[in-house]
Parts: sequence; structure tokens; C-alpha cells
Amino acid sequence: MMRKLAALAAGTTLLVSTVPAAAQAVSTAGNSTCTRSVLDLPADSLPGSSAARTADPSGRYLLGEANREGHQHSQAVLWVDGVPRWLSPGTEGGESFASSVIEGGLVVGSTYGLDGTVHWIYSAPTDSYRLLAPPPGIQISHLTGMNKRQDIAGLAWDEELGRQVPFVWPAGGQPRLLAVPAGGEVVYLDDISDEGLIVGRFTLPDGGTTSYLWKSYGAQPVRLRGVHTKTVWARDIEGQWIAGQENGGENATGLIWSTRSPRIVQIEQGVVDLNSSRDAVTAGILGVPNTYTSLVIRSDGARIQFPDGTLLSHIFERTNKLTAAGYHIADSGMPEPVVYACTD
Repeated sequence: MMRKLAALAAGTTLLVSTVPAAAQAVSTAGNSTCTRSVLDLPADSLPGSSAARTADPSGRYLLGEANREGHQHSQAVLWVDGVPRWLSPGTEGGESFASSVIEGGLVVGSTYGLDGTVHWIYSAPTDSYRLLAPPPGIQISHLTGMNKRQDIAGLAWDEELGRQVPFVWPAGGQPRLLAVPAGGEVVYLDDISDEGLIVGRFTLPDGGTTSYLWKSYGAQPVRLRGVHTKTVWARDIEGQWIAGQENGGENATGLIWSTRSPRIVQIEQGVVDLNSSRDAVTAGILGVPNTYTSLVIRSDGARIQFPDGTLLSHIFERTNKLTAAGYHIADSGMPEPVVYACTD
């Protein structure tokens, strides 16, 4: 979810008409009209889990996943101007995962295979991989995000402690461990912003998990507070805003925190992604299978309702001709990766 903070210049290079799929109109609430485009998958893909997860600021590069012949897990896919590419540096029998795509078509990911694990940055313009070599003593478990400076956040295994520890790998520098809250154990790092803010989840001494914010790589993390509940889940950082939700409870809501003040904005559903205008994509409400749906909620309160079975994970800047990306449950009952362009 690493995206450029500034609003994009008008005339982005990827239009809905360039996505190689049949577009169709969908009904939305209010005065909005949306067009849905299904993204093509590579020729050796299989039915099953497929989705668009995030994109670079221009919208030329969309990152997601799909099932692939000969693999147990869904594999990383990058769409370049609508054309899909599998991402893997060729590790034997490798299972590849990617978390972020940034401006210029750089993707950070990992491949786990029979001959070992490699971590890499892929360049779409050159169709090449740069393997990441951590120093001795750092055994990387997961790379969870990269910002436009190419700072990378992730988790490493500490053999002495016998548990995961959070780290950041500044571009051009060496990995460094992040401070952890007293009594907590890291569950996951969810996002790193272009300014270097990081959110992650920790277990609590009294049970449960909640999110913390690092305002700098050398600072102690600050616990994010809820409105109705004590525990929260922060998923995304966009400029001065953090998006997420409260954990459970009858009055649990989606939350948008400010990093510059105590302000918290409440939304009726959990938030998975923001743009720099504070427009939000919600996580939907998981209930009866394939009936959940996502919303786009603009910062002025305007809402766009999507069809049942739509789960979005990325919202574009307002200046982009695309509005959101994710997946939709097709008539076959299988998820398919989609992008939406809405006029609102």
C-alpha cells in the first residue's frame, strides 16, 4: 500500500479502456456510475484466489495475486498497463509473494523454494530482479512493505529470543531492529509510509492484539487508541492519516487517526486503504459467503456502494481515472481481479 502522497498529475497513462477485459456498468448508490474491468490473468493461471491488491500512484502498475499451475499458494502478479506478469526470480519450486509496488514499477517481494529463500526488488521497466542480501545475524521472515524511498519494513527471526522481531531496512543502509512495547510480541507490520512512519500489531500482556505507531525508526512505538474498544487494527498510512478499525465489540467502527493531533474520524466499516484526500475504501462486512461488499467513502461523506461480492483493497487518487481495485466474485463463484472507474 505504498503510494505517492502528492496528488497525481492529470492525464494518467492507464485508462479503463486499456485494461484488457470487457467493461460493464454497475449500479451504485447516489449519483455515481462505475465501470468494472476484469484484469487478465497469465495463461497458466488456475481458478481460485485472484485479486488486485495495490498499485503505484500512476495506476500503470497493479500488484496482486493468482493461483498458478504447479504451485500450492497464490503467486504474485504484476499488471503492467493491464498485461499480467508472474513475479519470481526462478527459485526452484518457489512460492512468491509481493507486498508493495511504488512509483516507477518497483516491487518488493520474496520467493520461498526448495533451494532456499530469496528476497528481491523487481523492476518492471527492465524486467529484472535485484536480490537483497541481509547482513549476518538477520534472518528475514517477511518483507511487509516498501515506501517510495525504498525503505523496507519487515519481520526477522531472533534465534536468541526465539520469536519474531520487527525491523526496517533504510535504502542504502543496513537493517535495524525497531523498538517494541514492553510485554508485547510483534504479530505483523502492516504499513510503512513514504515519510517513514510504520504501523504494526502486537500481542498484549493481558491478551488480544492491538496496533502501534512508530513515528521514526529510532523511537518507541505509540499505542493507537480506540473510541469504543481498547484494541484496534491499523492497516494503512497515507500522509498524516492512518486507516483501520476497532477490534470487535457491539459499537466497533472503522477509524481514521491523525498523526498530527488526537483527532479520530469514525466510519461505519473498517478501512483498508486511503488516498491523500482522505477518501477511504472499507473492508466490507464478512457475513454470508460472497455477499459482503466494500464502500468508497469520500472525505466529505459521499459514498459509492459496490455490488455484493466485491471486496476492494486499494483506492486511487482523485486525479486518477481509476477509482478502486480489488476482486469481485464472478458468476462461477470464483474471485476475479477487477478495477473500477467511477464518475462521482
